[in-house]
Amino acid sequence: MGYLIVLKGLLTGLLLSWYLGPTFFTVMETLMRRGAKAAIFLNSGVWLSDISCIIVAYYGASELMGPIQNNLIFKLVAGCAFLFFGLSYFLRKPDETVKPLGGVGILILVVKGFALNTLNPGVLVFWFGAMIVAVSSLDLHGIHILYYFATTILTIIIFDLLKILFSHKLRKIVTDNLMTKLFRITGVVLMSLGIFVIIRAFWH
Repeated sequence: MGYLIVLKGLLTGLLLSWYLGPTFFTVMETLMRRGAKAAIFLNSGVWLSDISCIIVAYYGASELMGPIQNNLIFKLVAGCAFLFFGLSYFLRKPDETVKPLGGVGILILVVKGFALNTLNPGVLVFWFGAMIVAVSSLDLHGIHILYYFATTILTIIIFDLLKILFSHKLRKIVTDNLMTKLFRITGVVLMSLGIFVIIRAFWH
């Protein structure tokens, strides 16, 4: 039973590792511009966000999801935040000065990754749904839930690190023109998500 739970968590993590969400483009942009170390710190904020969402889903998400999902102010703030991040990337130039990676810089990267992931309404919805599936369909309870989600997150972290380390080798062939295109793609993805969230806020 134990190894089957770990296997299911591994498969779930592998599937999620192929998902190219808005945070993926942000991580790749950070990698190409500031290096693997900066990208890992940014991604660590995303991982912390996922872990936080899983904890929220486990401890009473049914009471929290309703207010969050139906809160117009929360959706507008999230949408505007994505628009701001997206616009800043879209207007960014490759020759901008890159700040040294220090203590405050590391904290900013972690907080940025956490915010980008947490402000995406779909993330909490996804982990809440995953919790329901784990309890109802997979019939997991107690420590088995911990095994399942711990394996899932660990798999995601390992594959994210592998993607960062592999992509880091491509930095030598990256040109200013390619960086500009990456900035534009990242900006468009984030702004599109922001517009979508704002439209959805008024749609309901």
